[in-house]
Amino acid sequence: MSNSPAPTPRQVLVLPNVGTQDLNYLDPAQEPDANDPAQGPDPNSALALSMLYSGLVRTDKNLNVVPDQASWEISPDGRVYTFHLKPNIAFSDGTPVTAASYVYSLTRALLPEVKSPLAAVLEKPIVGASAVMSGKSRVLAGVQAVDRYTLRITLTRSTPYFLASLTNELFFPVNQQLIERYGQSDWTEHAVGNGIGCGPFMVKAWEHNVKMILVPNPYYYGARPRLSEIDMIFVNDPATAYQQYRAGQFSLIWNIPQSDLPAARGLAGFVSNPQQETDMLFFNTRMPPFDNATVRQAFAYALDRATLVQTLLKDAATLAPTLIPPGLPGYQTDYQGLPFDAEKARELLRSVYPDTALMPPIVLTYPTALLSRAEANALCSMWSNVLNISVKPLPVELNAYTDELSQHQVQLGFIQWYALYPDPHNWLAPNLLSGALHNESLWQNQTFDQLITQADQTSGEARFALYQQAEQLALEEVAILPLDHETINAIIPPWVHGISLNARGLYVEDWSQVYLSPH
Repeated sequence: MSNSPAPTPRQVLVLPNVGTQDLNYLDPAQEPDANDPAQGPDPNSALALSMLYSGLVRTDKNLNVVPDQASWEISPDGRVYTFHLKPNIAFSDGTPVTAASYVYSLTRALLPEVKSPLAAVLEKPIVGASAVMSGKSRVLAGVQAVDRYTLRITLTRSTPYFLASLTNELFFPVNQQLIERYGQSDWTEHAVGNGIGCGPFMVKAWEHNVKMILVPNPYYYGARPRLSEIDMIFVNDPATAYQQYRAGQFSLIWNIPQSDLPAARGLAGFVSNPQQETDMLFFNTRMPPFDNATVRQAFAYALDRATLVQTLLKDAATLAPTLIPPGLPGYQTDYQGLPFDAEKARELLRSVYPDTALMPPIVLTYPTALLSRAEANALCSMWSNVLNISVKPLPVELNAYTDELSQHQVQLGFIQWYALYPDPHNWLAPNLLSGALHNESLWQNQTFDQLITQADQTSGEARFALYQQAEQLALEEVAILPLDHETINAIIPPWVHGISLNARGLYVEDWSQVYLSPH
């Protein structure tokens, strides 16, 4: 007999969706590109998606890839993935999910008229993806339904991170009948009572800008949830949400704002976890003085990031010596990066500019929506104090900042990176390869490029070792300078069971294990 507390008779989880007025998307193909500053990630919509949809695979608490709807085999050459679907999967209206549902969903995401922000990136390894994306074909050659429950995906080359990429919502199956009935862009507006996904819950009611009510999906293939209902309440302002939680209006609270953290830390059920996110500075390696690696290193050694995190961010973030955050595969636990060393910083700068008055003017351009004025000023004063130079902070509105980034006009700037899937490839390749889409530094390094190419053709620990070598090279040349990883803070009281935090945010391994005990 287990000692777990008895559930309360009324199993209704009142869940605040903190930081949003409403869901921005319910279509898995519309997940924004989190590394595009103008779009940014949308954890609020992703939270709803995780309850309403599911896919071939998922991540466990430690972000390892585990089976969900399917088991799989990979061909010896690493190019062909064969998935065997469970036979009892259905959308929440009873429509069966088969291999053909996946052929439809993966092809659809690439269609030009769907305008998916991420399909081109995530489906790139699949044979025929570019033909569908460019409108040349409406058949995705590399995705085939061998029979009702067997799906075969063929890649252009061995892609060891492909399985991890399948954990992204983009690969979740969508209901073809519903889309054909209501149209490519409007179908999610008809989520109420219709079978939009095959996850553990379905939408019972959606009052825009107020709340969404979820109830168990009667056709769910997994163990049935114990909760009879989830009332997801939209609360745009995190401080308001925290006050409402304290007043007893919610079952739990997450996204606790920095100002409320000192009080929240003392409460039962307080938990904190670094996110799969990195805040960082980049130096335009084509603009003086940052075309010189020694100058970039001087700027790196001059920053006391530990003090920044403790005093200014009040420990609402953790120090980032590396690009890849803790909790992600390939994270380098003991690597220190370039730690604060004022003497070394001055020495390096003097070796290039014996007279700092001869340095070109330096401006830190930053988006006001992503970096506070206080933090920008603190960074500039650390550089001027240690290096005896002037760095001017320049606040810019987010969309204007994004335009400047796309034209590579920023000399020294601030960016955030998020993982689209839990693999080091997703941190290093799109952001630092020569000519990569998000390579804001315009840094180019042949050895780095070769290490990534080599890693992409290797498996197991040897692959991670190559990525780690590449990451160290980028950090030592200061192609990029990581500052911190944001943390997510929550209070999950002892009477709420089965919900925890991981690097992606709120985490539930199995909704049938989530219940409320009397309190």
